[in-house]
Amino acid sequence: MALQVEHIEDLPQQSGEPTSFTGTTHIQSVVSSEGPVAMARVTFEKGARTFWHVHSGEQVLYFLEGRGRVQVRGEQPVDASEGDIVRIPAGVEHWHGAHPEEEHRMRHLAITFGRVTWLDPVSDEDYRAG
Repeated sequence: MALQVEHIEDLPQQSGEPTSFTGTTHIQSVVSSEGPVAMARVTFEKGARTFWHVHSGEQVLYFLEGRGRVQVRGEQPVDASEGDIVRIPAGVEHWHGAHPEEEHRMRHLAITFGRVTWLDPVSDEDYRAG
């Protein structure tokens, strides 16, 4: 079997579903979600964020570019910058996206174990709080 080498910019890109994301997002799968682990580079344009959601396994977010924000339901939001790694335990309701004051895009690598269950949108008030 030969090695397969690809560049991230050559991977197909799809828009985030409006039933799961607010704002403009672009998702590039690095590892197929058909297995136990999914990995994707996700780009959040200014003001973009996920809906509240929960994973059946851990999720790890590795911030690649720009400033981001992650919040666990009922807790204060946590800000993240390039190089930060945020670990979200299984079964914890949370959202993540571009920091409300980020003027450009934010990118992170999302490594997800298990299945995702999408919940309600994050309100503008919740997004900007903190």
